[in-house]
Amino acid sequence: MLSSKFVFFTLACFLISSTAFADQALPVASVNDNRVTAGVLRNGVLTLHLEVRPAVWYPEKDGGPHLTVSTFAEEGHAPQIPGPMIRVPEGTEISATVRNLLDHTVYIHGLTQRMAASAPLAPVDLTASPDTASMLEITADAVREVRFKTGAPGSYYYWASNDRQSLLLRSGSDSMLAAAFIVDPPGARPDDRIFVINTWLPTGGTPFSTLPTINGKSWPYTEHLDLRVGDTVHWRWINTSDADHAMHMHGFYFQVNGIGDQDHFAAYKPAERPTVVTQEMLPGATFDMAWTPERPGHWIMHCHFTIHMMIGDLPNYPVSDTYTPENAGMAGLILGVNVLPAAKSSSASSVASAQVHRYRLLVRDRPATTRTFAGYSFDLVKPGHETPSNELPPVGDPLVLTRGEPAEIEVVNQLKEPTTVHWHGIELESPYDGVPGWSGDATHSVPPIPPGGTFVARMTPPRAGTFIYHSHWHERKQLGAGLTGPLIVLPPGEKFDPASDKTFLFTRDGTDGTEPLLLNGIPQPTPIPLSVDTRYRLRFINITPVDSDLSYSIVDASGQLMQWRAIAKDGWDFAADQTSLQPAHEDYLSVGETRDYYFTPDKPGEFYLRAVAFQRMWIAVSLIVSRPQK
Repeated sequence: MLSSKFVFFTLACFLISSTAFADQALPVASVNDNRVTAGVLRNGVLTLHLEVRPAVWYPEKDGGPHLTVSTFAEEGHAPQIPGPMIRVPEGTEISATVRNLLDHTVYIHGLTQRMAASAPLAPVDLTASPDTASMLEITADAVREVRFKTGAPGSYYYWASNDRQSLLLRSGSDSMLAAAFIVDPPGARPDDRIFVINTWLPTGGTPFSTLPTINGKSWPYTEHLDLRVGDTVHWRWINTSDADHAMHMHGFYFQVNGIGDQDHFAAYKPAERPTVVTQEMLPGATFDMAWTPERPGHWIMHCHFTIHMMIGDLPNYPVSDTYTPENAGMAGLILGVNVLPAAKSSSASSVASAQVHRYRLLVRDRPATTRTFAGYSFDLVKPGHETPSNELPPVGDPLVLTRGEPAEIEVVNQLKEPTTVHWHGIELESPYDGVPGWSGDATHSVPPIPPGGTFVARMTPPRAGTFIYHSHWHERKQLGAGLTGPLIVLPPGEKFDPASDKTFLFTRDGTDGTEPLLLNGIPQPTPIPLSVDTRYRLRFINITPVDSDLSYSIVDASGQLMQWRAIAKDGWDFAADQTSLQPAHEDYLSVGETRDYYFTPDKPGEFYLRAVAFQRMWIAVSLIVSRPQK
């Protein structure tokens, strides 16, 4: 397999050569923030005249490196990336023409009636050829006309390619041909924002040679939003790219109101809406969300795949001022959010002082052992004690806090490079969130922890659950080298008992998602002893580079599934009526997600926890269940 440096050098060459050879007569594609509806709506009919045409596109700063790509445009207007948004009330009739100004045939998808569906929505098989019945084939210089009713309310999209392949296989100059298609309920007054995710993929490229964008731009040139504490925010996310995305919110939970794809949308009933910090989006998927910022400061929402937020690690990338130490080399699918104080701030209520629990977390070089490669280590130490280097854990030990009790974690950087720690899923103040050069506020952002430096993170967790701590600095390197660990918050009065509380943290032994799958930092875990009729809490954490399809199960020696009870996702407990005994199998645990279960073995014997991920990488651990000795 080609190295990631070679692949990104190829990407750099694409950008540089496009600058040299782009036709200067071409129009420049404008960034579409999806605030304006295309076409003219009159008497229940939206009349729309679209064009497909080449344009110059600046994926980062205007005037910087650029690409020549195919775009959608409204007739008489500048081309846009993403394309012109269609937004109409339910029942509207669409009367559209599409003119092809490219030098080849294009195939338009999604200009057709939409359908309501039930939640959860079954994923679409994007490896199959698209439905040709609703596809518009338009030869060069030709015009096609289409007329249809909108169908059910929801978040959808339309797109195009230069062949009959699926969205999953689209690449080359036509890979940015996509746009939002929103159908509102009758009488609705839109109060949301719409974000279209897309990735430019060079012809013959790999998942590691993409340029990912939100509404046509890559961080730090994506839009930075200003919100206020207490304002409820509604967002629609539309994935028109060829890749999965694990969309993670820092500092807050959000509610998923509905999910969809190109042709369907399923709205959750209010009582069934998931509350999460990370939402998986398959290729071609959409979702609607709502959240209320409760604390001021700078926050981000981003895809947690390292290849979609860390491409700036590579020195040959041509935009040198984008990937500075201040933004931790981040780029791609990252949305910046500036939460301002409420317009009328209420006086803070007095809070009784509580004992502060203090911890010391060393960030150290870790030598190779007979079971692990050399890397980095989080060393959670007691005062006056430091773990011998040959005993450093391959991933951090569980950091155990208590709900409602303040904690201070002193992070000491003993590496020869900067680092930082993000407390994934924890509701805390922005300066401690761990995104260097961004966390903080408009007057002060927190820098990375320099070699030899320290930083004290303060938090008072408001809920018990399973979370993660990990580096947020050049993550393709530091996460792959082991800088992550479980963060467990217990209810007041409870003690962490590793005999009955089992954590399964999945990582990779490297950066690109093709290396061996690891469980708690090792490739071959030792058997785990369990007792019959004892209830265990099982905590599953996926902090791999790209394994959005991680599945896992518990089976007996014959392969039959055992039973467990799902109790939480992302640290948010399920309602009592949403939990029941079910087969011990989970199809998807995406990057940055956590899930908790209760598992009570009802018979002795040898059982197996099995996990499978990207490229069919798998790992298994034996669970040896015996009867307690009397």
